[in-house]
Amino acid sequence: MLVDRRDGEVTRIVAAMGRLGAEEAFQSGAALLDAYANALYRSVKNHRDGNPLAGHLDAAASVGFLPDLLFALERRPRPYNKYLAWELDRFPLPGWESAALLDTVARITATGEVASQQRLFTQVEAAARAAGHAAALDAWGEDLLLMRPHPDSPAHQPS
Repeated sequence: MLVDRRDGEVTRIVAAMGRLGAEEAFQSGAALLDAYANALYRSVKNHRDGNPLAGHLDAAASVGFLPDLLFALERRPRPYNKYLAWELDRFPLPGWESAALLDTVARITATGEVASQQRLFTQVEAAARAAGHAAALDAWGEDLLLMRPHPDSPAHQPS
């Protein structure tokens, strides 16, 4: 706000619009995490089962949920796709290197590559657990193993 002639009232309203409420962000984050994990799981499983088209489509669906999830974890509204790179360049998400995140999302969207999806999931999982979403992740049980890189696979190596 350049000028607020209402003793800061308009400034407070505008600032509040830039943050999600704690409960809203937590509930939204849990639902988005589950949607992201579900699409990721389907993608990896489809690739494993020899159905690359379905795997690619599910990979694209998974990263469609990702920006909403990552912004919800920070109690921030997600910008439109048109402004996503601009927002991340000026106001990065804590713990994320913006250019690398966008490059990974672009690679997954373009290729459906399993290794990239699994490497990204390890970062998402750590951020989600730090934000209090361990129960949502743990509900996946042993299926989490399919979403994570295998220690002996190229996906486990740093990108």
